[in-house]
Amino acid sequence: MSGIADDGGLRFFWGKARPVQLAQDTGFLMHPLIAHMLDVAAVAILLPGSERLGLDYRQLGMLVALHDIGKLVPGFQAKVPECWPEQALGAYPERATSSRHDSDGLALLDHVCQDALAPLFGVDAEGNSWLPDEKSRVGRAIAGHHGAPVSAIEDRARKADIKVIAPYARKLVSLLFDLFRPPPIPPYLAAEALLQLEWRLAGLTVQADWIGSRQEWFPYVSPDDVADASGYFWNHALRHAQAAIVRAGLAPVSASPFQGIAHLFPHIRTPSPVQALMEVASLPTGPTLVVIEDMTGSGKTEAALVAAHRLMAAGRANGLFVALPTMATANAMFDRLAMAYRSLFQPSSHPSLALAHGRALLDERFVSVLAPEDALEGAALKTDRAEAAEVCCSAWLGSESRRALLAQVGVGTIDQALMAVLPVRFATMRQAGLAGKVLLVDECHAYDPYMQEEMAALLRFHAAMGGSAILLSATLTRAVRQKLAAAFREGLRQEDPAELSSTAYPLVTLVGQVGAEELPCAPRAGLERTIAVRQVCDEASVMTEIVSAACKGAAVAWVRNTVDDVIASAKALKEKGIEAMVFHARFAMVDRLAIERSVLARFGKDSTAPDRAAVLVASQVIEQSLDLDFDVLCTDLAPMDLIIQRAGRLRRHKRDERPVERDEICLFSPDPVEDPDPKWISRVLPGTAAVYRDAALLWRTARALKRAGAIRSPDSVRTLIEEAGETIEEAGETSDVPAGLTGAARDVEGKGRAARGAAARNVLNYLTGYAPEGALWERDIRTPTRLEERPSVTVRLGVMRGGEVVPWAALKDSTLAAPHEKKRAWALSEVSVARHTLAACPVSEDRKAAVAAARSDWSRWEREAEDLYLLLILEEAGEGWEGAGCSEQGRDIVVRYDQQYGLLIVPALAG
Repeated sequence: MSGIADDGGLRFFWGKARPVQLAQDTGFLMHPLIAHMLDVAAVAILLPGSERLGLDYRQLGMLVALHDIGKLVPGFQAKVPECWPEQALGAYPERATSSRHDSDGLALLDHVCQDALAPLFGVDAEGNSWLPDEKSRVGRAIAGHHGAPVSAIEDRARKADIKVIAPYARKLVSLLFDLFRPPPIPPYLAAEALLQLEWRLAGLTVQADWIGSRQEWFPYVSPDDVADASGYFWNHALRHAQAAIVRAGLAPVSASPFQGIAHLFPHIRTPSPVQALMEVASLPTGPTLVVIEDMTGSGKTEAALVAAHRLMAAGRANGLFVALPTMATANAMFDRLAMAYRSLFQPSSHPSLALAHGRALLDERFVSVLAPEDALEGAALKTDRAEAAEVCCSAWLGSESRRALLAQVGVGTIDQALMAVLPVRFATMRQAGLAGKVLLVDECHAYDPYMQEEMAALLRFHAAMGGSAILLSATLTRAVRQKLAAAFREGLRQEDPAELSSTAYPLVTLVGQVGAEELPCAPRAGLERTIAVRQVCDEASVMTEIVSAACKGAAVAWVRNTVDDVIASAKALKEKGIEAMVFHARFAMVDRLAIERSVLARFGKDSTAPDRAAVLVASQVIEQSLDLDFDVLCTDLAPMDLIIQRAGRLRRHKRDERPVERDEICLFSPDPVEDPDPKWISRVLPGTAAVYRDAALLWRTARALKRAGAIRSPDSVRTLIEEAGETIEEAGETSDVPAGLTGAARDVEGKGRAARGAAARNVLNYLTGYAPEGALWERDIRTPTRLEERPSVTVRLGVMRGGEVVPWAALKDSTLAAPHEKKRAWALSEVSVARHTLAACPVSEDRKAAVAAARSDWSRWEREAEDLYLLLILEEAGEGWEGAGCSEQGRDIVVRYDQQYGLLIVPALAG
């Protein structure tokens, strides 16, 4: 029996505490430190996936229990005077030293308890033993459980506190040895194995601590309840830990046997070629990278899920995380996976499906599948869902994007995955979420140089942690494919990058320990098509094309490259008698979601002829992952991969008849003359020039399309992408960029190198381990996943009602006016705006109190970040709404908001 009744007061140290008034109503004021440490250890032992650390459960329990040993220090114990352990430390001190229990804990492990912990670190048969630095790395992994790695204390006063508490720390270590009786851990002779243990242990400790700290799952007990620590652990902590893991939505699950694509997707009777290939292709042993390049509509997503299921069924993965470029595409993928994800698992399993991005709780479908707190049985779920017993996510997982990555199946933005390799708080929590899962990245071509470097780091890290990945793209250049494959190989500690050479399209690339294999694939029947490209050089010609098609009752889209151009064109069409729908990112979220639903209903797969007779003017929000089908498509010039993506929205589905019978896109572009001057693009499309800074890339795209006269899928896709996408740096002396565009091209190339350098400095270095000196550890907001040349601000729209600032969304939906819906209402009232155009929203004296009251409903971070979260008060003005603001240069501006056109910023009139 591991008793602590005769320890001189060890059981009176507190680990968790709550306000006195709550304790009077609900029980104990504090939870003993030893109880909390054992709670967390129990969670760590029972968590699915903990076996991947390669430790005996007794070794793992002992290590994780030590995570909060720093809370013994008087500086921490003094933080709650009512809980001060007087029985051990005497009277409460008049002055207490400030304490960081994570770094204090590392000091105790590294120095004070070094001898006491020595039996935990063994010697192998050859006499090899643990080096001091190696032991310290293990201690660092468990001590740095508050989001960032820590160093041992430097402060003299805190060192004095450490000395005072040393006997209790050694007693605590002795107690844990008596309880767990761990066999010695053999030394790690391979550096790779120790690195993997360090990162995995750091992530598991955070995960276990988050679950083990939840009071609802681990009720507070009295010091007397832990007088027998062994009895508490075996009879109390383990029992509560098992229930908590289930309530968290992390109960063990088992993959179903792989039975072909029909098991996952019963509606697929005849697999497409890429789907059939992924059913039978020989996958490399060990961590595997699969790159699938195929046309839009070829069934890449289903093919990827087939590959993922094969890896899971073979015991090489225990879940899946799907990463997409935007929140809108993530929401759409969540809907698709909701219908299929359960087939990945045994019928007896209850896997969670979570949506992971900053606005997940605004998605009605996801909110509808959240289980009530502490209830995961189908009977307890909302009864208004047809699939209530099939789709589920625990409230604990679904309420926070970092935790959502822990779900057995997660869907989110690529940003959530990238933060696993950035020095942001709780990056290790995200690493724990991705560990053991297949990482599936869709639209992986849609990255700038900064994000490409991050993506390479993520693949490098994921491979080193033993994970597999699948990348999907319709338009990936060979250079990018090579870069990502080489990064994965680096993570496997393979020096040979495995040169890729195939120019086939469609193509599947398999990368593993041994090397790489490129598998050409036939195109899907019915997708072979030739889309003519007709270039026009002026806006009037595009207008004429749209008016003509609209008069025939066609479904027409014009994709413009800036929001201002979208709004201006829609208004110009209105003057010509065409009432166009408008869709872009500068709508309040509540309006944007409504417009997206309307656009999908009118132009989606199931739309019918009467509804389809409409014109949509949209920004890039429609070019990826939204299943839209237009009879006529016009587009501003853009990089080749995006033009091909946009062309995929033309005549996407089979229909009996269409008002316009021709496969042709209208490309608004200046003529790609042989000797363009530096203003070649900005003269005709100034907005496009501001968005896509590489004029040479645009010129090569326009030239390639003019030469080809058409996009022939799949035959010419690879050729067009490579011809347009080759940079000056890649082409070297063979570059044919015209002299007039060379300067701009070199400037873009330089900025790209700088962006890659910035990303390389920002990302975590796996080889340095979980160490503070390995990166600049900051809060999430400080190390971006995307490098914005023009930073943006989040503007929350509000209106005055009865002396109170009411969220715009609550004005649209009265149910959002309820106090418990305020947070959601403000989030639905958001719109993102470039900071240089709107940097501040001045408030008149008579409204300052109302604005302060409104901001008090926001999170502390949102309240304090006044330069990033603005509150704009709108007033009715004519047919729309207006508010006052200031640009970054301090100029007064007028912000106009219209539910049809969105947000528009104009200079304020003088006087």
